[in-house]
Amino acid sequence: MITAHQSFRTAARLLSCARGNVALMFALMALPLAVMAGFGVDLWRQNTAVTSAQSALDAAVLAAAATDLEDEDALTTVVSGYLAANLRHGELSTDYTLEVRFLDERRIEGVLEGVTPTFFAGLLGLEYLPVNVEATATRGSDDLIEVALVLDNTWSMSASDGGTTRIAGLRTAARDLVNEIMVSEEGQVRIGIVPYADYVNVGTGNRSESWLNVPADYSTTSTPSPRRCNQVPVTTTTCTGGVRGTCTRHVDGVPENYGCWTTPQRCTTTPVVPARTQESCSGGGSPSTTHYRWFGCVRSRNVGDLRLHDKKPDTRYNVLMQTSQTCLNPILPLSETKATVLSRINGLVVNIGGYRPETHIPSGMVWGINALSPGAPFTEGRAYGRNVRKIIVLMTDGENTLRYQPTDGTHIAPNAATRAAELAATNTDLVSLCTYAKSQNMEIYTVGLGVGSVTAVNMLRSCATSAAHAHNAADTSALIAAFQRIARSINAVRLAE
Repeated sequence: MITAHQSFRTAARLLSCARGNVALMFALMALPLAVMAGFGVDLWRQNTAVTSAQSALDAAVLAAAATDLEDEDALTTVVSGYLAANLRHGELSTDYTLEVRFLDERRIEGVLEGVTPTFFAGLLGLEYLPVNVEATATRGSDDLIEVALVLDNTWSMSASDGGTTRIAGLRTAARDLVNEIMVSEEGQVRIGIVPYADYVNVGTGNRSESWLNVPADYSTTSTPSPRRCNQVPVTTTTCTGGVRGTCTRHVDGVPENYGCWTTPQRCTTTPVVPARTQESCSGGGSPSTTHYRWFGCVRSRNVGDLRLHDKKPDTRYNVLMQTSQTCLNPILPLSETKATVLSRINGLVVNIGGYRPETHIPSGMVWGINALSPGAPFTEGRAYGRNVRKIIVLMTDGENTLRYQPTDGTHIAPNAATRAAELAATNTDLVSLCTYAKSQNMEIYTVGLGVGSVTAVNMLRSCATSAAHAHNAADTSALIAAFQRIARSINAVRLAE
């Protein structure tokens, strides 16, 4: 019989042999395992290089599509520049090849072929692994696009900027935008024009619409008081001293000079010697008649907070009955006819007669919303949906200068003592309107022209959909460039593949 002690010694010898076999087998497998692990690292690096190259090429072809270039060499230059700035050459060799093709009127294709060097796969004869990616960007969008151009036509737009007026620069900028995004008249793009100053003109052709409360034109006749005459002493006035000079006043932020007494005169009035009298009469004359008409101007709705959104269209807008026209160009509702849109832009003015309008930006914003929304007042806007982009481009060259009058919905000059607080309330109204528009999935671009006020700049930035949607142009040249950038953004350049 085998003793327990002998059994233990036999088991120990067998275990020792097993350990030796495992060590031998591990030694034989260590090199292939190391090579395989290293090859996994190389594959990971290849995948990282492909991902990085794809991202860089996507951005590059999008950048090329955002230009108006059609020549393939020029497009290649754009794509190459973006790749040079964004490719991570530690992962991708620098001797890659690039081919850029302009496939048709809308699509731009880029194909990049390169390699990434290996660290471990070289032991298997693979010094490089391929990195091949391609991307295609499409100019334009299949979405339906509706744009309301809410444009400042206040008196300050008459100011000269580098030899041209601001309003002339705005006409150029707006025309460029229209020509960029309205390439056809197939109904895919509709554009409306909303000129604004102290009020908005909704067009006298809408007089009978249910959303307006327009009284009949009327006249008033005043009868003068009876003529009365009295004998009054004859006097003489003598003035001494005083200095004539030039004073400055501001109309809608535009300075203008006028003659004034910078140092007042001293004047005395005394009876003539010898004393005598003369006849002085007042009153009398013929009755005078004043005619009041509606020229298209509308007030803000002064029921609750209706001035801050387009809800309850059955609550009508009240109007201004006037002796002469003050509100300027009428609104152009959304139109797909380019010639009509361009004609309205070319006809933009900053005043009528001697009237010089000031600034109430919320008026323009609420009617920009009205132009895009599918319900009344204007019904040209399509129903809200995923395939409809509704866009407001709000342009101004300065701050609000008028306040809302809640008693009647008019827009009037602020009180001198409370000017800052009243204009701050007008700014708050604008931001509230922008917040409402964004809640309706309306996209908002803002453009300031020569806006130096930090308050105004921050207001426009807050109004815009994002910081990238807010532009502040120093002059009309920069204004035109800003509208061009907006047009390219509206064109919704996107990756097709």
